[in-house]
Amino acid sequence: MIPGHVMRELRYIELVTAKRIRNLRVGPYTSPQRGPGFDFDEHQPYRHGDDVRRIDWNVTARMGAPYVRHTHAERELNVMIAMDVSRSMELGAAHRSKKELMTFITGSLLFSAVSDQINTGFLAFSDRVLEYQPPRRTRAAAWSVLERCWALSPRPGPTALLPAVRHLLTALKRMSVVFIVSDFISGEDLFGGQELAMLAAKHDVIAVVPQDPTETALPAGRGYMQLRDLESGRQVAVSLSPRARRAYAGQMHARRDALASAFYRVPMDHVFVPTDGSPVEPLLSLFAARMAR
Repeated sequence: MIPGHVMRELRYIELVTAKRIRNLRVGPYTSPQRGPGFDFDEHQPYRHGDDVRRIDWNVTARMGAPYVRHTHAERELNVMIAMDVSRSMELGAAHRSKKELMTFITGSLLFSAVSDQINTGFLAFSDRVLEYQPPRRTRAAAWSVLERCWALSPRPGPTALLPAVRHLLTALKRMSVVFIVSDFISGEDLFGGQELAMLAAKHDVIAVVPQDPTETALPAGRGYMQLRDLESGRQVAVSLSPRARRAYAGQMHARRDALASAFYRVPMDHVFVPTDGSPVEPLLSLFAARMAR
């Protein structure tokens, strides 16, 4: 069951944030395929076999030759949210954990999609696909997704994104906007293979990366501190000396830059969302930038 403090913030997101994010979420959607629809694509000279019902008589009169009006195919937009529910999502030294932040991000996307009459599905994964629900469009389904994902208790083990990517490649039959909510900390060669690039070629893929302050800087103090990997259980003693702090911060900064570069190479959009900040503002900035392109 979702804790009370998480439920209160989710209800706030449902009532207030959905209005702000509704028209910024993915920007205006236009199908890349031609077909029956209303959005204009271009005019072309009439060729034998073209549908004479699509002749634009105004352009034909101006040009002195028959021209056909082509439009983009009407296509219903689906959104798929792939959520990382592995043990690493329990990390959180700020006032909320990655799991809580992931829940708020997912809630924002779900509620705004419901309010905009968009079909939304979800996939939960850790070292494998744990649960999959095809796109639906009801408010009850949105709350059911949040309740189910909060209740999932994955076994100890490393995070694996490739099984989720392969599942989406097979399951998604029509073009969708795919949000992958994960810290992307995995031992796989996710960006060296073809699966993620294939998914991004078929769909509009966006990475949403929760990030905790402990992943960018060591806490204040002296001596040593014990750190434990939530997935492997391995423990290590880390020095809190100024030299160690600089080295740690440098490595974490380099990892973030490398991850961002990998997203650009796929290519796919991405956004980093801090656990100690607003779960929605970084998303709004990304969607506003997408609309301005």
